[in-house]
Amino acid sequence: MAQAGLRELALRDLHGGAVAREVLVKTSKRNKEVFLAKTAGAREKRACGMCVACAFLPLLLASAVSADYLLTFQTDVPVSDGSVVINVTEAWAPLGAAHLKAVVADNFFSGAAFFRVVPNFVVQFGISGTPAENTKWSTPIKDDPVASSNLAGTITYATAGPNTRTTQLFINLVDNARLDPQGFAPFGRVIQGMDVMRAVYNPTPGDAGGVDQGNYSTKGDAWIRKQYPGINFITSANVTSAL
Repeated sequence: MAQAGLRELALRDLHGGAVAREVLVKTSKRNKEVFLAKTAGAREKRACGMCVACAFLPLLLASAVSADYLLTFQTDVPVSDGSVVINVTEAWAPLGAAHLKAVVADNFFSGAAFFRVVPNFVVQFGISGTPAENTKWSTPIKDDPVASSNLAGTITYATAGPNTRTTQLFINLVDNARLDPQGFAPFGRVIQGMDVMRAVYNPTPGDAGGVDQGNYSTKGDAWIRKQYPGINFITSANVTSAL
């Protein structure tokens, strides 16, 4: 039941933390009732008269709420205020969500370019404008199972095959459910700023492969600015607790 409850939370957490928190409370109450029903027959009670489930319920609730966070990218895209807010749902891809939080904390994305834009498909980014950062974060992490679909607005790691996720990400501009069976596991969804993502400058129109990633990884922002005038960048990134 606990697994089913967390899955319901993940699937419904598409419009911000307020909805998620409400669902979580309701889910936890259901889990509590089920646990009480199971333990009542065995008469497992604490000395204070409170059942075992009640003792662990606050810990379960706190850990589940803290699993989600908001990721905000400030960009130089000239739409609205240029910000993109993503609700990250750890239950969708725990390894990927935890890894990204660490990468953001290292200031990896400040000055990172949107180096691949494929209209009606994806916007890709996640190469740092500082070559040393790319070397530092080059060790891949293991894959997460695909627990949510690649719908419009979801964020997912780009890969070069199984267990090759590092720092490259893409945001789905449209529903791309065909990516699900290929192992691409979304871990969050844009809740503000899809208009910004759809307005990102395409540095290589007519070439779906985007910018030369090898050159950008080793030569950094000075190189890409010279080669692709007009290219857009992430200017800052930060993580905050979900609402």
